[in-house]
Amino acid sequence: MKILITGPSGYIGTELCRRFDKESGIEEVMGLDLIYPKESFTKLKFYKQDCNGDLHNIFTRHKIDTLIHLVYILNMTHDSEAMYRINVGSMENILNYAERYNVRRILVTSSATAYGAHPDNPDLLTEAHPLRGNEDYQYALDKMIVEKRLHEFGENHPEVDIIIARTAIVCGAHIGNLISRYINKAFVLLVKDCDTEMQFLHEEDAAEALYHLATKAPDGVYNLGPPNTIHAVKIAQILGGKPIFFGSWLLNMMTGLAWKFHITSLTEAPAAMIDFLQYPWVVDGSKVEQKTDFRYQYSSKDAIRAFAGAQAKKD
Repeated sequence: MKILITGPSGYIGTELCRRFDKESGIEEVMGLDLIYPKESFTKLKFYKQDCNGDLHNIFTRHKIDTLIHLVYILNMTHDSEAMYRINVGSMENILNYAERYNVRRILVTSSATAYGAHPDNPDLLTEAHPLRGNEDYQYALDKMIVEKRLHEFGENHPEVDIIIARTAIVCGAHIGNLISRYINKAFVLLVKDCDTEMQFLHEEDAAEALYHLATKAPDGVYNLGPPNTIHAVKIAQILGGKPIFFGSWLLNMMTGLAWKFHITSLTEAPAAMIDFLQYPWVVDGSKVEQKTDFRYQYSSKDAIRAFAGAQAKKD
């Protein structure tokens, strides 16, 4: 196999490079990113280029048969056009090259947020449930659009294996994003009288699952999330924070104003994020275990504890 990874310099991309470097069936790995890798790998040929740019040099130089697309903005910004250009535009650009150069296998990371956080969600969302991502939360909306584009590409190119990984919240020692910063505050703002559980995918499980999906899984959609959850209050306790409870309408208003006026000490996301604290969106992640040799090694609590341990070392 000759694999191209977009976004190999992040934690997940680095872990995939590490696994591919040891895999005898992987002949060559190409990495495409604007940030240089943190480590060097024997099989990795790195290109410091924009995923939205001209990529002919990579595709003509290497006969790529497998594409892993990891590029996406998790940390929300007020520039929705720039976010869309990276989240959706980069994948559309990559698909154009995949079509032109006959790439036969494409793995793209999506998110469980694409299902949306809604009061009528079932206890467990399976791959068969419709995508109802909250349209006022761009991260989820862009994921829905990405999946729609992939579905259209797959219909036009049935010879290509399309694998979509819908992940729960990825967490662990190396994670640093708006979600981890929100739950790691001294005072964690939560919805009053809310019993919704949250689901976290340990970063090591995320990397291992993606490795199995890229190399061994049949095409299709795969939820990635362990078979257990954790309440936000318990998360705050593990991290040493104090939960502060507000009615949902008040917390939405506060968050909306803080987002509008760039008060990042309160929030780094629009008010729609509160839906993901208030309403369920837990996935059934068993399909990947049924279709591959992958097995979850960590619980949601394990993922939070790994993050907490790393924060304690920083302090």
